[in-house]
Amino acid sequence: MEKNVLIPTDFTIESLNVVKSVLNDRPYECRYNIILLHGVQMSDSITDLLFYSKAKMLESLSNRHFDEACGVIRNKYASGINSMRVDLFNGSSQAAFDGYLLGNRIDEIYVPGRYRLRTSNKKSVNVLPYIRKCGKPVISVDWNMEVVLPEKGSLAEIFYNEATA
Repeated sequence: MEKNVLIPTDFTIESLNVVKSVLNDRPYECRYNIILLHGVQMSDSITDLLFYSKAKMLESLSNRHFDEACGVIRNKYASGINSMRVDLFNGSSQAAFDGYLLGNRIDEIYVPGRYRLRTSNKKSVNVLPYIRKCGKPVISVDWNMEVVLPEKGSLAEIFYNEATA
């Protein structure tokens, strides 16, 4: 069985604990197509729109630690991941978000419970209000955030937090 799953991200290693939880709790026969989604507000400037590049925007938002952690997750949970990619949502309405979900055939959405997503830069938009109003199943995931980590924000963090759905 294959499922398309959407998980909001803020490009921090800590936000990947939701992915880890989903993969730890998956049924054996289930494989996931995971979309890590970040909201970005589009500029009104025609020049900015003409030269807009999703790849460049993703490159400016992401960081080496996040990319490495995604690679570790892909390797560790290879049997449960069909695909895993980072994408941007740059719509500004619920209808646009619902269209994004429909176009990507999203089955379930997993959101962090107590962890609050941070805005990565001034163009970042919180997608959680859109998620809460969509008609798809939304599952909240918590993890133990009080664990003493060797280095906050480092790759090692992905191995220390214990997630609970």
